[in-house]
Amino acid sequence: MPQAVSIGKKKYAVGLSWGPLSSDRPLRPQAIEKARQSKDTLYVIYGEVEPMVGHCDQKNGVRARMPCLAPIVAEIWPANTLLAVVLDENQAIGIQITNGNIYDDAFGSPEEIRSWFDGLVGERTWDFASSPWGPGEFSKESFFDQLADKAFLPPKLRSVNENRGMAVRFGILGVVALLIFIALSAVLRHRREMEERLALMSRHVIRKVIPPVRLVPLEPFVESCRKALDRIPSFSQGWDARAVSCRPDRVRITWVREDASSGTVRELERDLGTTVSLTGENRARTDFPLSVPSRSVAVDRLPTLSDEKKDLASVLERYGLKYQMEEGSFLPGMDSVSESGSDFSVDLPDLPRGRFLSDLEGVSGLSAQELRWSGKTRWILKGEMKHAPIAFKNRRIPPGIAASVPSGTILRPNGKSPSSPTGKSSGSGGTGQFETRWPPGGTSGGDPDLRSEHGALSESDDLRGSIVPPVRLAPGH
Repeated sequence: MPQAVSIGKKKYAVGLSWGPLSSDRPLRPQAIEKARQSKDTLYVIYGEVEPMVGHCDQKNGVRARMPCLAPIVAEIWPANTLLAVVLDENQAIGIQITNGNIYDDAFGSPEEIRSWFDGLVGERTWDFASSPWGPGEFSKESFFDQLADKAFLPPKLRSVNENRGMAVRFGILGVVALLIFIALSAVLRHRREMEERLALMSRHVIRKVIPPVRLVPLEPFVESCRKALDRIPSFSQGWDARAVSCRPDRVRITWVREDASSGTVRELERDLGTTVSLTGENRARTDFPLSVPSRSVAVDRLPTLSDEKKDLASVLERYGLKYQMEEGSFLPGMDSVSESGSDFSVDLPDLPRGRFLSDLEGVSGLSAQELRWSGKTRWILKGEMKHAPIAFKNRRIPPGIAASVPSGTILRPNGKSPSSPTGKSSGSGGTGQFETRWPPGGTSGGDPDLRSEHGALSESDDLRGSIVPPVRLAPGH
């Protein structure tokens, strides 16, 4: 009968049934089979040369993973040992080891174990025989001390259904892992849905709360400035135009003269047909009204500031207009700069026209502010990049930016590719991308130095290397 006994601070299983195993076959299947044949649920394997199996049922405190006492005695004591130990007034154990094999593992009352010991002690000559009743010396404390030796780890009982239990545990673990995976997937899916919903709500709020921006389209603005300048003479009675500033609401021209004998202010007013303001001894200013309508654009139809700068830079690069980083300015699309300005300033050799102007118009969000001429062979186009506060989905690159010219082709300012015949900058009816409009071609006279300098610019074969200045993007405000 199996029983769990306490020896010192540990519990051991005693009272197991023992039998031999074949070393020619796997031991565990044999041990499980013998235990099941006896309708026992626990087993333990001991020995390597002559393996044995001990088996019992799970009762009287005996359970799986409990160490067995008989293998310890067989390991420590001689090969032929007969041992009886009284644990208390009600419990005693008896262990028989023959030729190193466990033959008997008994548990009972002290009287039962004494009767068991007396029946075996005279059957043969023992290497070691000991009991509280003789023969030989017996020391219970010595037995306990030898059990406390940690040099040998006793084998422990195992369940005959442990594989089945492991399969069940693995199955449960797999189900738990699947449930965790499903739960995490649901949480992540819910988070994505919430993020998309919040983004949709944000775009809705932006559309409803942030009013549409108003911008002045570049192409109508430049064309309006060009037509207005066509009707204004560049000189009059000794007065020469030295600066032109065209804005959506007016055109301002600054006039200069060498001295009062060159021409009076009234003569200038008579030629211009409008009032002239004196700004200095030999300087005057004239404002002509201009009306370039602006248009309203919803913010969700605009690109981000970074995308808009890259769009503008792509157009300028495609036409061979150089840009560089100057003090107080930022390269377009420079994400490493924390504060990037939304104003832009582009230096051009002449008034833009044709496909180049159309491609500039194709950059979403560009709003014209001023077109200025300062008496030199260049025009300065200034404006602002109206942009969206967040990136909206499904934004496509404008066709004028993505495929305005074949890939790898750089257009010169006169609209010709490097492989085509060199062409001159054309006038209002030509096919060039820039137009020489100031001083107006229909006006006679004027400053000869200014006209000869401007004429040399118009007949230049390649303006990119020596005349076209860099594009400057203004810093943030």
